Formats: sequence, structure tokens, C-alpha cells
Amino acid sequence: MKNLNGRESMEDITKQKQDTKAKLIMAATHIGCILDIPPRSLDALRQADLLIFEEDRPARAALKAAGIHREYMKLSEHVEKDTLEQTRSAFKRGLSVCYMSDQGMPVIADPGQKLLKMAYEMNVQVTVIPGASSITATLAACPFLNNSFRYLGFLPKDKIQREKAITSLKGAPEPIVIMETPYRRKHLLQSLVSILGGKRQAFIGYDISGPNESFQLGGLEKLDQNSPEAKLNFVIVIDRA
Repeated sequence: MKNLNGRESMEDITKQKQDTKAKLIMAATHIGCILDIPPRSLDALRQADLLIFEEDRPARAALKAAGIHREYMKLSEHVEKDTLEQTRSAFKRGLSVCYMSDQGMPVIADPGQKLLKMAYEMNVQVTVIPGASSITATLAACPFLNNSFRYLGFLPKDKIQREKAITSLKGAPEPIVIMETPYRRKHLLQSLVSILGGKRQAFIGYDISGPNESFQLGGLEKLDQNSPEAKLNFVIVIDRA
């Protein structure tokens, strides 16, 4: 039965799917060019019972790409409790939940891991829709990548802790992959130069697949000096010692 707005209520959906196993869909999105959203991710946005995003702007863009207008919930460091409660309730009802992060693949430096932990605790089926990743995209253009690399993700925000982490990289036998927010890029590069030396080779991918995409290769000091003024997303790969 549909409500006054012509939409099926959550109770109706629950009755229809009472024999269906609950599912968590971890859906990839783009990293700069919205055309890179996988068709399967767009289908998931249209079909899943509950949609979860990190922030409003990427959510609206993804829903527009899917050609739909739907309500959704948010999961971030600021919005968490109610979303997790609603997700748990949806799983208990045997419904499908689709999670899409702001960029790239879910759980890579985002809060999606909490949904995964809940899904496994509740024996919920987990499905991954693979797609773009700023990490693998950067590595695909990196000229000194060998068979292995070490992924560190985001370093500590605190300067002392960050420099302590960088110091441990001095003798690294494999390339190091680091992510950071555009606003702390300059601080990161300066710390890298100070501790690892200005001549240590590195590679940076800026705004990959976006309108300002560029790649820079060279010593850390050179990369610091040539760092663009614009606040662009980036991934840095530091060559082995």
C-alpha cells in the first residue's frame, strides 16, 4: 500500500522483503569526474532501501547522476548515532543498505568501517561495487613503483606525532603512499623535506580525473616549491630510501 504521496512506506517495504536477507552495498563513486561512477553504483542508489552518504553535496550529485531524488542519511564524525541505529533497524528487517563515500572507494579514509563491523556482527551479506580510487590511480602514473608499497593513509594532525611517523620512514625499503587534506598539504611537504631531505624522490597526483589534474615528479623540496596554490585533493608517493 502506498501513502498519500504515492510512495511505499517503510512498513510496506519490510513486508515485501521479510524473506530477503539483509544486504550492505559498499558502492564506489568517482574521484573527480562524475562520469566515472560505476553503472552498478547508480543502480544501487535507485534500488537500495536505505541510502547513506558522508556529506550533502556529493550525495546530491550522485543522486542527480542516477536520475533520482531520494531521502538519505549521513554518516560522518559529526553525524553517527542515529544513522547507525537506523542501519541496524534496516538490517533486522532484511532490507538493503547502500553506502557511498564522498570520493572513490568506501572505507578508504572514511567512516564506512562502522557499517561493515555492524554488518559482519549481524551476519549481513556484504557486496562491493568496485571503482575509482585515488590511490591506485596515482600509482598507475607513478614511474618508480615496484611490486610492493606501504600505505599509511592520513598521518597524525599533531605536528610532533606527524614528524615522529615521518621519521620512521627514513629507511623504508618500499615506496610510501600518504594522503592528506588539501589544507594541510604545505605542512606535510615541509615536514617531509625537513626529515627525509629535499632530494628524496617523490611523486604527487593532484585532482586526479578532475579539471585540474596534474602529476609532479621530483625531489621533495622541488615538489614543495612547485606546490599549486589551489586547495586540490592529492596523493603523494615517496620513493624507497
